[in-house]
Amino acid sequence: MKLRNWLAGVTVAVTASLVIAPATSARELRVGSYDPEAHYLVQHAYIPYFEEITRRTNGELTFKWFHGGTLVKAPQTVEGLKSGLVDVVVTTALFTQESLFPATHVMTLPFQFDSTVEANHVFQKMFYNNPEVQAEFEGLVPLGFHVSDFFNLHIHKDVDPVRTLDDLQNLEIGAFSKSGVQYSELLGATPRNIVLEDLYVSLQRKAIDGIWFPTAPIIKWKMTDHTSNHSLVGGPFVMIPMTMAKPVWDSLTDEQRAVFKSMEADLTNFTGALVDNRRESSVRKMTERGDTIIRLSPEEKARWVEKAKPAYDTWHALMEEKGIDGAAILGNVQAYTAEFKGMDYTAGDWWGDNWQE
Repeated sequence: MKLRNWLAGVTVAVTASLVIAPATSARELRVGSYDPEAHYLVQHAYIPYFEEITRRTNGELTFKWFHGGTLVKAPQTVEGLKSGLVDVVVTTALFTQESLFPATHVMTLPFQFDSTVEANHVFQKMFYNNPEVQAEFEGLVPLGFHVSDFFNLHIHKDVDPVRTLDDLQNLEIGAFSKSGVQYSELLGATPRNIVLEDLYVSLQRKAIDGIWFPTAPIIKWKMTDHTSNHSLVGGPFVMIPMTMAKPVWDSLTDEQRAVFKSMEADLTNFTGALVDNRRESSVRKMTERGDTIIRLSPEEKARWVEKAKPAYDTWHALMEEKGIDGAAILGNVQAYTAEFKGMDYTAGDWWGDNWQE
């Protein structure tokens, strides 16, 4: 019920089957993606989404894809949109431009969320209710709100599982993100900053005891060759909304913009549902092979949150430096998180029936 009420509140008064008048000629927009074409989000969410936009505009809008960073790589996505190099980016890499989105990155403070569906909708509501966040998106128009899977702790098969904070102390934990290194240090582990491509070999050689890694793709990346103890702590993630360049948005007709708006909540919902499904699928497969799966009790998780408090303090100090009321923004995020806690997805009519594993 929470989700249905929220979707009703953010969706404009346009039916899901909206189709505008026949087009005299099609306009082609450039879509940039640094993900490979075979990525499950690209195949199940993004390509069907743009096909549905074309259908609902009766062919007025079509899209030319540039997969795998052929037009914009992750660090180039924000500037690529603002410069006019690309019209739409499916996963805008805010994590590569944190200095441009300091208030927005309140979302990435650790241990706030239980599901990606939940986090996506908190992100959406935070954007619309906090002017300081909206200001950071100058030149960009979000079409859907999306965060990556949570980075969880995956421990080597020859190392004892991490059931409590005490078990993590002094373990050498590899991470390929700034936040992963930061949280390892805050939580008492010994951080190892390792590029993504070297994580597998580091585990194979037992140079590290475990890794921060998103659980959804962990099997595909073969990290499970060497990890069998998985602590699902709901750690850091990155923010990857779909955005359109503002000049392109302004050049669309009112009817075309209404089509995009009519699909915003649905896209936000779908990307979250897909990531949650892939995480659950990975956990199920790891459980079936006999791996140890650990979920923290509320009391234990509170210990982790307390240890990570300096990350919150650092963010608050940055907000104060910029003259932004960080306490108010964080308070809003916490209220939205409570509102959406335990929410589930509601499938859209354009999703198809083959996206679940």
